[in-house]
Amino acid sequence: MEHNQESCFMKVKTLNEGKENLSTGCSPDTSQISGPDKKMRLTPLSQIGFRDPASVGQGQQLSLLSIEVQAESRGDLRPDPRFDAINVIALVIQEDDESTYEAHVLLRCDAAYVEKDLDAVSESKVFVFTEELQLFNHFTKVVRASDPDVLMGWDIQSSSLGFLAERAAHIGVGLLNNISRTPSQINVASGDFRASQKETVKEIFSESVTADAVHLENTIIEDEWGRTHASGVHVGGRIVLNVWRLMRNEVKLNMYTVEAVAETVLRRKFPYIPPKVLTKWFSSGPGRARYRSIGYTLERAKLNLQIMNQLDMINRTSELARVFGIDFFSVLSRGSQYRVESMFLRLAHTQNYLAISPGSHQVANQPAMECLPLVMEPESSFYADPVMFLDFQSLYPSMVIAYNLCFSTCLGKITPPKPNILGVSSYLPDINTLRDLKRELLVTPNGVTYVPSKVRKGILPRLILNARQLALKLIANVTYGYTAAGFSGRMPCAELADSIVQCGRRTLETAISFVNSNDKWNARVIYGDTDSYESPHQSKPIFDAKGIETVRRDTCAAVSKTLEQSLRIYFESHDIDKKSSLKKVSVYLIRTTSETRFSSLHWLKTFRDIHLFYELLCETHLPGQSIYAASVDKDIIWQGLSSGFCFAKEVRLGTYSARASSLPPAAIVASKSMRADPRAEPRYAERIPYVVVHGEPGARLVDLVVDPYELLVINSPFRLNDIYYIRKQIIPALQRVFGLVGADLNQWFLDMPRPGREAIGKRHSLAPNPQRTRIDYYYASRHCIICGDLVQGSAHLCASCSNDETTVAAALTGRTSKLEKDIQHLAAICRHCGGGDWVIESGVKCISLACSVFYERMKVQKELQSLSQVAARTGFYPKCMVDWF
Repeated sequence: MEHNQESCFMKVKTLNEGKENLSTGCSPDTSQISGPDKKMRLTPLSQIGFRDPASVGQGQQLSLLSIEVQAESRGDLRPDPRFDAINVIALVIQEDDESTYEAHVLLRCDAAYVEKDLDAVSESKVFVFTEELQLFNHFTKVVRASDPDVLMGWDIQSSSLGFLAERAAHIGVGLLNNISRTPSQINVASGDFRASQKETVKEIFSESVTADAVHLENTIIEDEWGRTHASGVHVGGRIVLNVWRLMRNEVKLNMYTVEAVAETVLRRKFPYIPPKVLTKWFSSGPGRARYRSIGYTLERAKLNLQIMNQLDMINRTSELARVFGIDFFSVLSRGSQYRVESMFLRLAHTQNYLAISPGSHQVANQPAMECLPLVMEPESSFYADPVMFLDFQSLYPSMVIAYNLCFSTCLGKITPPKPNILGVSSYLPDINTLRDLKRELLVTPNGVTYVPSKVRKGILPRLILNARQLALKLIANVTYGYTAAGFSGRMPCAELADSIVQCGRRTLETAISFVNSNDKWNARVIYGDTDSYESPHQSKPIFDAKGIETVRRDTCAAVSKTLEQSLRIYFESHDIDKKSSLKKVSVYLIRTTSETRFSSLHWLKTFRDIHLFYELLCETHLPGQSIYAASVDKDIIWQGLSSGFCFAKEVRLGTYSARASSLPPAAIVASKSMRADPRAEPRYAERIPYVVVHGEPGARLVDLVVDPYELLVINSPFRLNDIYYIRKQIIPALQRVFGLVGADLNQWFLDMPRPGREAIGKRHSLAPNPQRTRIDYYYASRHCIICGDLVQGSAHLCASCSNDETTVAAALTGRTSKLEKDIQHLAAICRHCGGGDWVIESGVKCISLACSVFYERMKVQKELQSLSQVAARTGFYPKCMVDWF
């Protein structure tokens, strides 16, 4: 191929031919981008409203199968396919054009229970088998009979199809090969189809397969890329979806457990029952416990489909696959370059263009990109006048459409650094053609010339205009990146990328100059960033923001809640220019900080006592100030000391440098769990929750992180590190905001009094069999449980309270009675959503960290147990009731 005939496209048509064709066959210059609907200011959690009208009632002709597994467990360990047999397989089948489910439950139990009544498992077909091999055979039969297109599970690798495949491989069954649409290589001669079909069935349901099949099974499961980015499980002819990984791109949460996603997407509470409890329920024999374990597994399988339907994942993905021109799974797994190129090449081929494929040396030798987007240094200050945010609607795609910027319309620079160079290729336009078009050529700010759309319509503008509404945003926003991908891109062009950036920069600079030069509205630009700018404007102040915008999602909820409430107090006080607004914020912060530090002081029995205590504290700290009327943010405090203080960060084990002094905190917590249970290994990029506790003086942060469950247990030796959360998390986030108005939050905190802490759980009599792993277990509390005064030795009451038995009896019995009512109320809530037990004595089995009731229940339970033990020893509480809760 001659270099002078080559641009970033091999131009098969001449300019004149393109002009004639475009005059008759080009699409109109109309954009499908529409402004936001005022009634829909927030992105809905449900995507049902975005369904393709053509698909309503018809679906995408896909059948879905949700798979969840319940296996035996050994103690507190998670099920291991090498040792633990499968008890329950829940299969839920749905056609995407129907809202009904077809449920199958496969059970493995002893022969004595086969004939028992199974009516308790309603609306499902129940099959009982005595051997695990029969279970796998029937599972294969159901899959092949229903012939689903999509197989899904919440965590495919550990509790769904992946677990089934690993367990089947362990006992010598090639499960994934059996349920695929190409299970074997059988030659079928004409007229012998029925015999071959019988042979196929016999092969599928045989009790053993060759060692090669088992080896293939292990190879499929150990797919490295699939393990870290998708499901790691491949079934020939079927799509396998790992639902929790899909949710990482759909909803923004701190944890991606099925309980957290269900609460966000479906507005539904769903319990988390640990494997140990499920095994105990199932092994208890026919009855309510077994059927609860079966029903729990079946509901998890249904929940996968409900979440997918609520977000309209199947319809949207199918629609995008048609728009992009790629297969269904590639929409979910491939990157933006793959999507752009698929649409780009299809459209280019219709115009008789062929794309070049430059090598790495050609990409390296192309001219370097010279233009930078406009990013102004912000003027950090407090603005009493509201700031107006102006944002261009898809600036870079608009530049492509407006100026007809494309590979096929670019003629190169007016004064190129090297002759006949355009991007990664050599190109020399025809001199006579340039002479004819010299009055119509467009010269961009970076000195690159383009032909207008009336001469030749570019492929990129046509691509953006012709895309459908949902795909438009996805494609338009990454089109520039495709032209500028100089490292890993397939067809970068420095001149084209610089033209897009420089045109956008000039447009933004023009808008900024227009705002600053017009005296009519007396405004000035204080910040500009790529495609938007901000300007103060005289108007009525309206506060409509959340504190979460100023803190990262990786931090704890207490920071965002405190920041949001502080901003609301400050901006809603109607006297922004006065110091009283800042004083109200300081009162609120002192109150919140005090709650964090004093929430375990047991002598503050009622909220009224706490309010009076804070009033005294605030009046002492800030003379002449009154308590702000806002209610205390109890969500942070009264849900236990870890509900708002849980961090959850992604863990990628195997990617951390060996030269690093330590792993990240979340990775350390995951490593501790793996030492106790190898099956507790987190999935790649899974968010692991942790909290920070008190430790030795001078200890590193990585030495102070523990799993939230270790802090929430009844006799936990750990105590939340309130100083770390206040000084390292809450204060820095607030200081970045209120430091602009002269506030010094660190000084506010240093001026507060330092309380002495009472630790009722450290008394020797209250913990008869403690885990004596920490030295503080050998120190008894020195405070009276009623008034908080110092006591002698290990006594529970001070001398004053010991002489007033009536007050002690009233205080202890009243408090224990209140706590009993609280725990019964919380247990009723848990039973309503399925996490409770049928008798209150056995406790609630749900331990979901995504549920705020769990933290509240653990807080009340710990307080009740400690207080009831003291009350029982003083004779004011029945000893038999101590162990009930």
